[in-house]
Amino acid sequence: MGKDLKSLVRCMYTGKLNDNVRKLKIATEELKDIGNSVMKRVKICEEQQQMKRLDKVQSWLRQADIVIKEAEDLFLTSSSSSQGLLSSSHKMEKKICKKLKEVEEIKSRGMFEVVAENVVGGGSGSTVKTNDEETVGLEAVSGLVWRCLTMENTGIIGLYGVEGVGKTTVLTQVNNRLLQQKANGFDFVLWVFVSKNLNLEKIQDTIREKIGFLDRTWTSKTEEEKAAKIFDILSKRRFALFLDDVWEKVDLVKAGVPPPDAQNRSKVVFTTCSEDVCKEMSAQTKIKVEKLAWELAWDLFKKNVGEDTVKSHPDIAKVAQEVAAKCDGLPLALVTIGRAMASKKTPQEWRDALYILSNSPPNFSVLKLLDRN
Repeated sequence: MGKDLKSLVRCMYTGKLNDNVRKLKIATEELKDIGNSVMKRVKICEEQQQMKRLDKVQSWLRQADIVIKEAEDLFLTSSSSSQGLLSSSHKMEKKICKKLKEVEEIKSRGMFEVVAENVVGGGSGSTVKTNDEETVGLEAVSGLVWRCLTMENTGIIGLYGVEGVGKTTVLTQVNNRLLQQKANGFDFVLWVFVSKNLNLEKIQDTIREKIGFLDRTWTSKTEEEKAAKIFDILSKRRFALFLDDVWEKVDLVKAGVPPPDAQNRSKVVFTTCSEDVCKEMSAQTKIKVEKLAWELAWDLFKKNVGEDTVKSHPDIAKVAQEVAAKCDGLPLALVTIGRAMASKKTPQEWRDALYILSNSPPNFSVLKLLDRN
């Protein structure tokens, strides 16, 4: 009778132990998933945004690693305890319960809205690649935009001009210059490519990634909920938001972006082909990006063609000037077509290029024709 009772009690303890081991394994795997998600967000902020992980996040990650290792060690010893003495099973069951509480407690603290912050004195963000040769003649415009960033009465700045005139180049110069200055005064420097088909949700997704807010529930949130989260973070920080290639009004409030004012001292700078968009965006400062004067245009074109090519035949120089003139003072066309013509060293090739450009404005299709000839 005594043996039967002992066996019954052992079975009860063993069953309870196995049940708690199962619960601990599930909780430990969930903690691993949360830890991996947090670390992924941290890496994005550190590697792409040059931000610094928060001390509380680093402390949590360290605690999570320790408790996961301790739990895994318990899994190895729990199997032998379940087969041993009753007292051993009881002790192990208590350890498992204690560790389960620790794992659950650390799990409950792993839901971080923000995992990183900017390094003191420098705004978070990433530089945008640009070509130095495309900046010819745009230095004055870049300088004007830069001065606007320091003016208190200018919160929204619109750069407008025809396609290919260098608006994106100017925006890129200012973005990169701001990031290269350690003490720029901005907590966030954000670059968003908008494009012709306005997608407010895509803008929100880009912003939340750059400010380090990457929780699992983001994709299930409504546009309004996303806007509220973005607003909650940006309203407490000073930011510079660069919107490239805007074709219609971007409703900043709907996106979750606090309107720049004298109090928050934040800035929004955007590029557009239309002056009307500048009005719709309520830009306090509108800056028209003009085409290059002929002397600058010709110098830029020659630089990309190469002096050797221009001087390779007496008849090429005159035709080359006519080809450059067809670029209409647009830096992008001057650089791109100049490079396409760098290998053309016969007058006939240049006359063919002039014929193509005379019948079509510079665009991607024309460039393919120039490369083919």
